[in-house]
Amino acid sequence: MRYVVDAPMVAHLWAHQSQDSARNGRNFYFEGKDIYSYGSHFRCASVEANQQGQKAYLVTTRTYSNTTCKHMGMVRKAIPYGELIFYTPRSVSLHNDKLLESSYYESAYYIVDQVEEISEYINAQQKSRTQNYTEHVKECLLNIGRWIEFWGLDKRQKSATGRWLMPILAKLSSTAKKDITKFWTVTGERPRYCSELPRENKSEYQELFLDILARGLLQTTSATEYKTLLSQLFIDRTGDPLLWEHFAERKERQDAINRRNEELREQRYAERRERWLREEEERHRIANMSFEEKKELWYSGEISNRWFTLPYGLDFNALLRVRNGCIETSMGIQVKAKEAVRLWKLVELFHKNEADFRHDLVHDANNHNWSINSYKNDILTAGCHRIRYEEMRNAARQLGIAA
Repeated sequence: MRYVVDAPMVAHLWAHQSQDSARNGRNFYFEGKDIYSYGSHFRCASVEANQQGQKAYLVTTRTYSNTTCKHMGMVRKAIPYGELIFYTPRSVSLHNDKLLESSYYESAYYIVDQVEEISEYINAQQKSRTQNYTEHVKECLLNIGRWIEFWGLDKRQKSATGRWLMPILAKLSSTAKKDITKFWTVTGERPRYCSELPRENKSEYQELFLDILARGLLQTTSATEYKTLLSQLFIDRTGDPLLWEHFAERKERQDAINRRNEELREQRYAERRERWLREEEERHRIANMSFEEKKELWYSGEISNRWFTLPYGLDFNALLRVRNGCIETSMGIQVKAKEAVRLWKLVELFHKNEADFRHDLVHDANNHNWSINSYKNDILTAGCHRIRYEEMRNAARQLGIAA
């Protein structure tokens, strides 16, 4: 029997309870029925059994890190299909086949959590444009029923310490101040580096809980009747007699918007594809041209720098052209006319040997500076550019600054 295995196998062995423990050697392990990520402070899930020996998986809904998120995915994937699963941050288990009082209160808090979730779904339905939340509420109600049945919370039972635990629905329905404090002031998620659990008063949801009980939504009824009762719950809780008509109108408008957006997406895709095909056709046409033909097209502005490169092996690597009053290089740099006048005067001095070479800067149209590194054999080197004197003279003539 191996106790150090890879992470997916840790989850598999835990879910099937094939052995009493295993770990991946670092941060993911299980001991008995509980599986942990990074330590006992974060229990991913547990395999619980009730007094009848039936099994259920309690999978946490607590927030977690990216790595723990991967562990949680392995845990969920490892649970066999068809097993009873409760997604909850609550920790409930039997001790000597009986509930501890702490577990009894935690089991009540699970129901409170579900009622709060139902309230959120009902409120969301008022503004929803696409989602009908009745199935979500139905699932919450079914979860409450399964939870009560699994733990036997519908009848009186003795705790592990010998005290009597009353039926949970009666306690949650009680309006006595003591019961509201105990059963509707629930524990939250423990903050890191804090030993005390925060508590939050959620008695505001008790009225909704009583309404659910009064409507018999926790009892088994025919599917048609249940759907009617559930629909009426939404209408009464929102106070909108035309809730579903308004939802249908919003949904119809949203569906129309979605259709238009889909048509626009398809249209944009068709336009992009057509543009791409044209560009591919142009690219192939240009690729079959000689360098001299490409050069003339580039000078005239018919092709961009994207489609034009100079062949390797030349003593220069950049050409110049005049566009919109600026000098543009075949490597995509632009120099304004004022800066071009200053540079041309400098180049002329170097060309005629009337001045010794000195380092200078080229200030381009995007406010970037390029160092003039050398001038040899009538080739100016500035940054990554190597430009012939004849090229610079032709550009200067087009700007009207050279004879």
